Order: sequence, then C-alpha cells, then structure tokens
Amino acid sequence: MTLPTFFIIGAAKAGTTSLHFYLDQHPEIQMSAEKEPNFFSGPANGIPYPLGRVDSLAAYERLFDARFEVRGEASVGYANSPRRQGVPERIKELVPDARFVYVVRDPVARTVSHYQHRVAAEGERRSLVEALDDLSDPYSVYLCPSLYARQLELYLSVFPAERILVIDQADLLADREATLREVFSFLSVEESFDSVQFGDELYKGEERRVHPPAYSRLLAPIQSSPLRHLPRGLRRSLRRSVERVLWRPVPRSELDDELRARLEQLFGEEVERLRALTGKPFPSWSI
Repeated sequence: MTLPTFFIIGAAKAGTTSLHFYLDQHPEIQMSAEKEPNFFSGPANGIPYPLGRVDSLAAYERLFDARFEVRGEASVGYANSPRRQGVPERIKELVPDARFVYVVRDPVARTVSHYQHRVAAEGERRSLVEALDDLSDPYSVYLCPSLYARQLELYLSVFPAERILVIDQADLLADREATLREVFSFLSVEESFDSVQFGDELYKGEERRVHPPAYSRLLAPIQSSPLRHLPRGLRRSLRRSVERVLWRPVPRSELDDELRARLEQLFGEEVERLRALTGKPFPSWSI
C-alpha cells in the first residue's frame, strides 16, 4: 500500500496549512495534494467535516506517490478528541511506523482564531462570549483542539515519544529556517534545503472574509477542477483577490477580562502538562 509515512495532526489554526505548504517544497517530501483528507478521523458520527472526508482506502492511497520515501498529509481532525476518537489506533493499524508533527500555539489565541475562522467560513453568527459560554462542554468545537496535552497523551499511549515532534507556531513565525530544519531532521530528509517560498505565510488573520453559508462546500468542485493544476501560490492569490472584492473582513474579536481569565484557568493545567511532556517552555504564551 502507498500510504503516508508521517502526519501533521494539528492543531487547527496553528499554522498547519503553512507547514504543509513548506514541506511540499522539499524535493524529498511529497505532501498530499488534498490537505485534510481526514481518512483516519473515522465516520462523521453526527459531526460533519467542513471540507469532506476521503473515506475510501483506494482513494486515500491515490493521494500519495510511491516514488517518494517520505510522504505526508495534514488533517487537524487527528488531534481533536473527543470529537474525533480512536485516531491514533486507526493510524497504528495501517501505518505502524508513522511519525507525527504537532504544531501548537498559545491556546487562548488559538481558540479565538478558531472562532474567527468559523465566523468567516462556517456560518458562526454568535458573539465570542456566546460561542464560549459553556467551557465544560467536552465536545466544544473551539476547546477540544486547544487541549494539547490531552491530545498528545492519546498518541503517546500508542506511539513512542521519539516519533512525535511538537513545534510552537511562534517559532515557525519567528525563526522559520531553524524550525523547518528541525522538522526536516525529524523526517530524515536534507536539513539544509531552502526555498524562497519559505517566506510565505498562508491564511493570515487579516485576510479572513465573512463568506456566505456553505462556502467551503462551494469550493469542493473548484478544488477538483482543472484549476487545481495551477501553481498553489497562484491559486491562493486568485482566490484571495476574489474574496477581497466580494466579502467584508471578519470583525476583530476581543476577549473581555472575565472570559480571558476563565480560558486561562481552563487551559492552565493542560499547558503545564504539555511543558512536562515536551520539555519545551513555550515562553511567548499567555499562560
């Protein structure tokens, strides 16, 4: 079977799209043309996939090129328990030697960014306070992906720690060259590879527009059309140009002091466990 050898498992709104793009520039790495195939996420079970899911093994295998020894994909649903359960076990069954790259960011900032994304692309019309009203909801679309230690522990129960690399989005932004060298070393490809496209930062927050309902589903036919053969940077530029004309920017969401304090309390223990698990200080985080 031709399957990925590694996975970018999240976190959502932590730079996985950019990392997918950067790794795809490396001549020794093949990234799936379709980001977020979600094959190992399992059936929807009442929680839909905004961009759909590749649910056939044959179709999933077609995303990968056997000529490359290092093949990867990025699906943020792979680190979204309990909304998506059993992912590490399903991966272990088919790709027992898999490696994982887990990109994380300040969990409070990630949660707010996730809310803004859903305002832009998935029809969220509640205020930020309303959307985060119940911080005890274990299935919260906004909170699950920010529980990094919990997600990491699920993988560590199935895979050895040396197969999992956790990187901070802040490092990917501030020192991209060194961070990518770390990822390349982890994947056993040439560490010194460089590209002018490593200067690109994809999907900046200020680029978000409020899209019409079901916009993500409208994109699906385009993504499978002949336009997919255009260079990725050109496709992205064309899409952004159209969106700037058609739709208004997403309003900036500010946390009030009370909600910020509640989120910091919720994520505090998680962040401490993550620091203990990884040995990384995450010095720029608010917690």
